[in-house]
Amino acid sequence: MNANQVTRCALALVLLIWLSACSKPALTFPDPALPDLPADAACNTPDLKLNQVQSIGSHNSYKRAIPRFEMMALRRASPEAAFGLDYAHLPLTTQLDLGMRQLELDVFYDPDGGRYANPYLPRAIPWIGRRYKVPEMDLPGFKVMHVQDVDQRSHCALFTDCLAEILEWSKSRPDHTPILILINAKQDKIDLEEAAVPLAFTEAAFDALDAELLAAIPEEKLITPDQIRSNGQTLCEGLMQYGWPRYEDAKGKFIVALDERPETVKTYLRGNNSLEGHPMFVNSVSETADHAAYFTMNDPLEDQDQIRKSIEAGFLIRTRADADTLEARNNDTARRDAAFASGAQYISTDYYVARESFSDYKIALPANAITRCQPKE
Repeated sequence: MNANQVTRCALALVLLIWLSACSKPALTFPDPALPDLPADAACNTPDLKLNQVQSIGSHNSYKRAIPRFEMMALRRASPEAAFGLDYAHLPLTTQLDLGMRQLELDVFYDPDGGRYANPYLPRAIPWIGRRYKVPEMDLPGFKVMHVQDVDQRSHCALFTDCLAEILEWSKSRPDHTPILILINAKQDKIDLEEAAVPLAFTEAAFDALDAELLAAIPEEKLITPDQIRSNGQTLCEGLMQYGWPRYEDAKGKFIVALDERPETVKTYLRGNNSLEGHPMFVNSVSETADHAAYFTMNDPLEDQDQIRKSIEAGFLIRTRADADTLEARNNDTARRDAAFASGAQYISTDYYVARESFSDYKIALPANAITRCQPKE
C-alpha cells in the first residue's frame, strides 16, 4: 500500500467513525446586527492626509469555512494546519457594512481556467455527498482562494467578481475612507502529491492581473503611484515632498497594494522602479527604494518601533492584530493593543465579530468608530 492509499484509508476511517457529525454545518456566524454607523471620519483638520487616519480591515477577506467533514479529515492529517485554518469571514459587502476598510485577496494565475476546478480534499471524500462545485473555477481568469486543493472556498471565486462587489458597495457609500485592497500572488506548491501546481507570477501574469484590476475598477476610483510621483521624481521622492492626498479628496477611492516578497515585487516592477504606469503599490523592500510608499509589518509587538518610525516618515502601514486563530482562542489582546498603539493606518483581523466558541476576543475602534483621526495623538 503506497502513501496515498494509506492517506485515503486514514481519511475514510476518521469519516466513518464521525459520520454522524458530518451533517452539522460548517463554521457559521451569528447574524450580525449591522450598527447605525457614523460617517467614516469627521475630523476638524481640513488638511488631514489619508495616512493620518486609522481603520480596521480583514485578513484573507474572501475566505469561507472549510466544511466540517473536510476539517475533520484535515485535523487527522495535519492538526497544526487545521488549527490555523479554522476561521472564516462574512461576505465582502457585509464586512464593508460593518466598517472594514482594508480587504485582502489571494490570487492564483489561471489564464485557461479549470486548474483548480477539482480540488483534492473534497474529491478524496466524495461519498459524503457534498462535492465541491464552483462553476467559476472552469472560467479563465485569476482565482481567489487560500490554499489550493485544501482551503479553496471563497465568497467570490473570480478576482473580477470580488472587485465588482467591492465597487458596487463603494458606489452606495461614496464618502467612505479609502479602502486598502491587499493582493497576495500565490504561486507556492504545497506538500501534497495530488495538489495542483500553481503557475508562476511572471511579468506576463502581472500584466494580466493589472488588466483585470483596471477593467473592474475605474481609474478615477484608484489612488495610484503615478498620482504621488511628480516632475520626474521617484515615487519615494514624490511621497517625501508632497505626501499622500488629503483625506477628504481620497474618500470613496481605493489603494491597491501587492503584499509580496522582494523577488516577487521585483517581477511586478517590470523594470519600472517607481511603479510608473502600474495601478498597484508594493510592499516596499526598504524606505529608500524608488518604489517605497507602502509597507506590510504584520507583527506590531516585534515591529512596534519600526512601524512608528515609518509612519512618522510618511509611509502607509498595514499590521495584524491576530494570526492563526491564536489570539482568539486564548483571548489574548496584547497583539491587538500593540497594533492600535503603533498608529498603523490599517489593522487587519479575523475577528471583527467574536467567535464565541473560542472567546469574546474581537477588534473594534473606540466607540465602534469606522475610522479615527490622528491615532497617535
